[in-house]
Amino acid sequence: MGGRSKSSRREEKASAPFAKIIIGAVASSVLYFIILAVFSAVAINSGISASSYMPAGMAAGAVTGFAGGFIAVRPIKEKGILYGLISGAVQALICSVVLFAVNGMSAGNGIFVLGALILLFSVFGGISAVNLKIKKKY
Repeated sequence: MGGRSKSSRREEKASAPFAKIIIGAVASSVLYFIILAVFSAVAINSGISASSYMPAGMAAGAVTGFAGGFIAVRPIKEKGILYGLISGAVQALICSVVLFAVNGMSAGNGIFVLGALILLFSVFGGISAVNLKIKKKY
């Protein structure tokens, strides 16, 4: 009646979290750069001062870090802190590599603050995903 044995389901469950974590991290990294591109287009057309670029990038990092942790952990529904942290670390690594490349391999301390914000908010996203209760309709 069942098609798979318990051991194959356990192996599938054990390997599945890392694929979901990578998907969450890549999705949040893409979202981060989309938000930055939209902000840049708006800033160029409206004449927003250059001093607002760093805070906007940090805010986008916090929002996408939360989203990445949530996206990565929600299907797994366990170990929100650990999986959120791993998702945030992957996102921070992706964003750092791209930002270093764009800035000609030079970046200030802001990139470390951005990485810390992404890590912190991805953990919050992972915790939120685990603790979110959805009411089932019968």
